[in-house]
Amino acid sequence: MDLSIDAIITGNAGDRVELVARGRIDSETASELEAAVEEQLRLGRHTIRLDLGAVGFLSSAGIRSLFNVHRAAKGAGGSCLVSRSSEPIHRVLTLSRLAPLLMEPGAIDRPAPLPAPAAGRAAPPPAATPAATTLRTEPVGEIVLVGFDGSAAAALEGVVVGAPAWTSGGGTIDEPPRNVSGDAFGIGIGALADDGPAATSGGELLAACGSVFVRPPRPFGVPDSLVGSGDLVPSIRMASGLFWEGTPRGHTGFEAADGATVALDTLLGILLERSGGEAIAVLVVAEVLGLVGAELIRPIAEATADDHPAAGRAEIAARWLSFSREPCHAGRTALVVGVATRGLSGALGDFVRPFGSVTAHLHAAVFPHRPLRRGITEPAEIVAALGGMSPLAVMHLLADPAPVLGSGRPELVRGACWFAPIKVRGPRP
Repeated sequence: MDLSIDAIITGNAGDRVELVARGRIDSETASELEAAVEEQLRLGRHTIRLDLGAVGFLSSAGIRSLFNVHRAAKGAGGSCLVSRSSEPIHRVLTLSRLAPLLMEPGAIDRPAPLPAPAAGRAAPPPAATPAATTLRTEPVGEIVLVGFDGSAAAALEGVVVGAPAWTSGGGTIDEPPRNVSGDAFGIGIGALADDGPAATSGGELLAACGSVFVRPPRPFGVPDSLVGSGDLVPSIRMASGLFWEGTPRGHTGFEAADGATVALDTLLGILLERSGGEAIAVLVVAEVLGLVGAELIRPIAEATADDHPAAGRAEIAARWLSFSREPCHAGRTALVVGVATRGLSGALGDFVRPFGSVTAHLHAAVFPHRPLRRGITEPAEIVAALGGMSPLAVMHLLADPAPVLGSGRPELVRGACWFAPIKVRGPRP
């Protein structure tokens, strides 16, 4: 008998799922169970229960599969347990002493009898309660917003740090260190304070929720990080960038409509329109389809009036920046922080640049793939989880959607976004 698996979505946020299996779990079908659980984890459903009441056989390969999915869900911050078992499954897991690990207590105490199929007919699947999902989904073009809530998006205040002269050979300003507390955010060219002056050690930097991710300014530099904990609060120096305090509280999940992708500039345009402000601060955590960006590979202290990153000449830029020639980091998880605006005016005028259909300045820290739980509403939780992994890249995001010659624009699969209107003042004299 083959294995069939039906998914029943439950939970107010649609973040719980029951996988109802029927048939055998053996060397030929165990991979199907693992694939079904992996798919639910990718969709953000991290509380997974397995109804094995209609499974009549469990081989050693099946036991390994149950252990693998349990470990995968636990690694993503969730759980995957057997909630209902047939008598054969209960007996095998009890004798192998894995029942306490892989089964819920109720499943151990009350194993369900295996249904007896009629002659020549397969047993019907167990009755299931209809889904009780209340998280609202809203299609907007090629993007589906999940649980959009802008009611808590109170305005924030930020400051442009340093000066454009830092990146064009026009001298330096002695910026004081800034503490990255649990509600502090920053992007730009900078370094951890203990690494020395930003002009000599600063590279692409992203700070969020008490964590700092930075790439040293040299070719093939390996990104580093410092995650705040307890009394440890990371401190940074920034040569040029944007810094603000206050966690954006507007929130929405997002995913691509059928056959589409989530273009980051399109998502930002939707959030700008709904916020009603001239500029928004954003934090995005998402599974990546492809990122496009650049990384600083020389210290800003080496810039001169004729040789600097903003010279506007390709041969000079190539000495300062490493560009992604095509979308990269597919299948990984990205943390994106930055600002999007409706134009180039005001204090952000020299800081933002055209970014596809909007104007923005965004940095991304890239990590190995980590499934995102559906319905997550607290950004510090996921940033802390990502901070426990080593970043693979820290990059300044670009969007060049021109056909043929353009390198593309950042595109995502699904994720969560926090946003709020922001008012930005210029750097101190």
